[in-house]
Amino acid sequence: MAEQDHLAVVWTRAGGTPVRMGSLYVSDTEARFQYTEPFVDAHLPGLSLLYPPRLFGLRPVVYRRAGRLHPRFQALLPPAGRHAFLRHLLLAALRARGVTPAPGFAEEWALLLLAGHGGIGHVDCFADDAAAAAWYAETRPAPLVEVGPRMGATLRDLVAWLDADAAPLLHLLGPTPTVGGAVPKLLVAIPQGGWSGEVAMPSRGAATGERIEVVLKLERTVVYPGLVELEAMALAVHRDAGFAVPRFWVAEVAGLPALAVERFDRDLAGNPIPLESWFTLLAGGARDIATPYDGSLERIGRALDTPRLTLVDDPREAKRHLFLRLVMALLTGNGDLHLDNLALLGGDRGAGGGARFSPVYDPTPMRAYSLHDLLTPLPFGDYGQQVAGQERPVGLAAAVARFAAALGIRRDEQAALLASALTATADYPERIAALTRLPEANKQRLQAIAREVRAQLAPAA
Repeated sequence: MAEQDHLAVVWTRAGGTPVRMGSLYVSDTEARFQYTEPFVDAHLPGLSLLYPPRLFGLRPVVYRRAGRLHPRFQALLPPAGRHAFLRHLLLAALRARGVTPAPGFAEEWALLLLAGHGGIGHVDCFADDAAAAAWYAETRPAPLVEVGPRMGATLRDLVAWLDADAAPLLHLLGPTPTVGGAVPKLLVAIPQGGWSGEVAMPSRGAATGERIEVVLKLERTVVYPGLVELEAMALAVHRDAGFAVPRFWVAEVAGLPALAVERFDRDLAGNPIPLESWFTLLAGGARDIATPYDGSLERIGRALDTPRLTLVDDPREAKRHLFLRLVMALLTGNGDLHLDNLALLGGDRGAGGGARFSPVYDPTPMRAYSLHDLLTPLPFGDYGQQVAGQERPVGLAAAVARFAAALGIRRDEQAALLASALTATADYPERIAALTRLPEANKQRLQAIAREVRAQLAPAA
């Protein structure tokens, strides 16, 4: 290989036993992934729903974007940027090992090999098979560590975006697997009884019944005061609306509001369940999807109907779910329903299909904050556009109706779904008023937004 070429191996323990899935090769012109022949015959979930092993076989998956990983592997990395909490943490871990990669692809690759395993979903990346075997060999639950002064102070400093030394946290937990998003998050395990102030590294083997795997979210109180209770409220509202919602615990870490949300990408035996965001699904097959904010919600509907590849067993139900998620996002002031906040769970026993929309995650009403006062980050139903035959731009109610029609949802079904969402959010202003940490100005802002959207959608129900 040339000096700039890179090679890694991809494994999974989705079937209960760690097996090598294939190899990842990245040159200065392209990235290629190829399944192993034994894996193709193993009837296990593959790299992506886009590439079912039994249908794709030994053909390489080729991604021709110089200096970039395929979106499926990019999803294993923490986001970049000034407020990249986990990236800050993991780069500190690399520095502790004497590794300081240059910004850009070198940094991405180093992070992939360091922490591209044990994260969300079932895909694990390693430098080589020996590294994989060593990592999988440690199946005993990691010891629980109290979130005491040392760890709490480090977390608090990192959340405040100071140039803090991450050594105390790294010493206590080790390099934690990654999860995306701008809000500081850690993948950890907590006691089976729920939040107690103790955490451990995520489990690597079979479930023991002693731990609950969670995503621990930490509030950036200076920028987003009251965010934790806002997300907890939104999860409860979606649960009341009939959505599958993970268990969650409102907590505190060294005076910092926190939310522990149970992971749903693990089965009862502790084995990983495939979880793939709609960003990686669409970006893996379309060059015009470069960020989670590209495309439209209609693109998801069309992908669900594609005859070339079955993603879900019940496309009609999946499209009803998508429609209702949009309506709930509008009514609650979410403003953040982008492609990374919608995902498919499960499916693909080697031949494709069988997935379903995941339980709701990250439904926080971000429009409570002026920095995020956006109706929706993805277009739908030609909202705000001038269309042929109409004098005025498409309004909200009309856009919702057009989106439903694009999904093939009948008018009576649309009305019933809209009515159910309106019922589930009937007391939403009162729920907002009951929050104790959200500043009054933010409460009033969110209440006004919710009332305005409701006034536009209610006549259509």
